[in-house]
Amino acid sequence: MSPKKKKKFLSTWIVAGILVVLVGVSLYLDRGDKLDRNKIKIFELVKEDLKSFDLVNNITKESVLCEKYGNDWAMVKPKPYEIEKTEVDAVVTNLAALSIDRKLEKPEVLADYGLENPSNAVIFSLKNGKKKTLLIGDKNPTGTFYYVKDKEGKDVYIAYSFSIENLIKTTDSLRKKSLFDIETEKVSRIDLKYETKEFSLVKGEDKKWVISPYGFKAKGEETDNFLKSMKELKAKSIVDDNGTDLKKYGLSAPRFILTASIGEKKIAVFIGKKHLTKDEDYAKLDGSPVIYSIDTAYLRGADKNYNDFREKKLLYFTESDFNEIEIMKGKKKLVAKKSGSGKYSLTEPVLSAWDKSGDKPAGAKSVEVPYANFVRSLITLEAKSFVDDSGKKFEKYGLKNPSCAITLYSMENNEKKFKAKIFLGDVVNSEYYAKIDSSESVFLVSSDVTEKLKEIEKTIEAK
Repeated sequence: MSPKKKKKFLSTWIVAGILVVLVGVSLYLDRGDKLDRNKIKIFELVKEDLKSFDLVNNITKESVLCEKYGNDWAMVKPKPYEIEKTEVDAVVTNLAALSIDRKLEKPEVLADYGLENPSNAVIFSLKNGKKKTLLIGDKNPTGTFYYVKDKEGKDVYIAYSFSIENLIKTTDSLRKKSLFDIETEKVSRIDLKYETKEFSLVKGEDKKWVISPYGFKAKGEETDNFLKSMKELKAKSIVDDNGTDLKKYGLSAPRFILTASIGEKKIAVFIGKKHLTKDEDYAKLDGSPVIYSIDTAYLRGADKNYNDFREKKLLYFTESDFNEIEIMKGKKKLVAKKSGSGKYSLTEPVLSAWDKSGDKPAGAKSVEVPYANFVRSLITLEAKSFVDDSGKKFEKYGLKNPSCAITLYSMENNEKKFKAKIFLGDVVNSEYYAKIDSSESVFLVSSDVTEKLKEIEKTIEAK
């Protein structure tokens, strides 16, 4: 064997030997009774029994004491900071229901497990006045477990890392970082104020959202998603506990003020300038001196125009809400009426004499046309984009003298009732400028309606 190959061969065996030793050590230290896995408890308690907990880090000398008052937890030490409820609840839940893998049968000296001088401890008190201490030692060689024990007991246990790491918390990790502590379904108003624009989303008594001050209907799904992003907004870090110099953080003239209203209560978050070296923005809650940093991505996602929330559906009808369609293209007029069978009949000229049953009278010229696709395109009509809300210069879009006007009617108590009117103007990139009679807004719609209309015209010509 060449020296080069021999060296490679020896290196391979050395690596293999090290792995064998590590596995052996892991098995040796993790030996124990596996029959009661996940059923072993160090302490007999439920989370409702806990009255206080003190997270002690013996390395950093930090101690975080939280106490329960009624149903609410509060931080007492090192200072009475506001807490992040979900983080504190995670401590309480994991302390009361530690995920234990097993108990070691014959533990060696405590120093072998990092339990002679443990790096962390949790001192907690119960409603009955008793105090207990959980000692947290080293991780096992594979990094999946921690060695733990009751300070007053002799047994050593192996606990899952995810459970123990919820107990190794710092002051900063338990402090409040959720900026919008809200129940989204109770929010009645959202105010968005940017440097150059502002508008609001207001929930009416019918639970529908409206864009103020414009009066446009807001899309419920879009508004709900925005509310969800507000609730999920969390600070990355706490920059300053007493931020008196707001100008320093760009908060004397914020780039963005986002306010949620729940009845008379308002929660407003100010977002200032960007951090010089990090992809973070400075932020604060109105009425609080604490300065936070948040991910810059939030402001990018929250930079909205009112049209981003706007309902794109233009007509709120079903097929049963109208039974007559009038189409004007230049001087050409087509009228179709739905019969009792549900099919539309088109006559030329306009039908004006129908008997009470809704069937065509004798002698009237009519032809059945497949209108189903056209009707479907009308009731699903949506704006592709919003162009102009000024209510002026309709001639710019070909809507002063529209190329096509579609009017919908219904019969109510044997009377013809107007329902809606759609105007189609010029074409741009295969889309049409359009407006409806109940709005002064101009928007672009797909060519779907006109394509279906062409199908009807071809059918009529073929007849």
